[in-house]
Amino acid sequence: MTQYFIERSDFYQLEIQQGKAVADAAQAAGVEHVVFSSLDAVQKTMGFPCLLYDSKAHVEEYMKTIGLPVTVVKYPLYYESYLSLRLVKKLEDNTYEIGYAIEGAAMHAVSVADMGFAVREIFKNRAEWLGRTVGFSGGKHTIQQHADILSKHLAPNVFKPTKMTVEEFSQLSCPGAKHYGDMFNYWRLGNPDHDGELTRQLYPRTRSLDQWVEDNKGALLNAINSM
Repeated sequence: MTQYFIERSDFYQLEIQQGKAVADAAQAAGVEHVVFSSLDAVQKTMGFPCLLYDSKAHVEEYMKTIGLPVTVVKYPLYYESYLSLRLVKKLEDNTYEIGYAIEGAAMHAVSVADMGFAVREIFKNRAEWLGRTVGFSGGKHTIQQHADILSKHLAPNVFKPTKMTVEEFSQLSCPGAKHYGDMFNYWRLGNPDHDGELTRQLYPRTRSLDQWVEDNKGALLNAINSM
């Protein structure tokens, strides 16, 4: 469950409310296999809140508490975010800044389209995957490495990582900046639960970021040329 209006003060409670409602409905209907997209319990493991993650972890815990037959999947950053130029900004020198403020740390990412096939395998093989957790990953790279890959395939366009710190990002005036800053802080300091080997066990053709950018070069060029 995702509550997109994260500027609302009650978005955390809304996500939990919606998630519990889905869990209760699935149990009442006798659903035999639920695949739930969750995230790590940051408050519990790190000692600081990350409401974008903690709400989903709360729902996951509730599903297990009521005995729902569930497989948990966890998505990292989507490659597809680059198609919407999310957190990509064109600078005055005509270069492009990637705004994930994780201060040199590496982060996992994956193609949402690829993971549709992985989820299909989970449903097809219920006995093998029921009760398990799979953190999807197509690879783990720094934002500098993301920038290098994008620059290679989309030349002569040049990409570079933001120099902004987590604290500076969290203080931006855009909606949800504090919550995204908390997420970046977890990516920077924590150990998000993602496993590339297990991901490729489910879907061997899971693409790396390099492969995905090459496959989507035309769409990416159209996106940046429209900026």
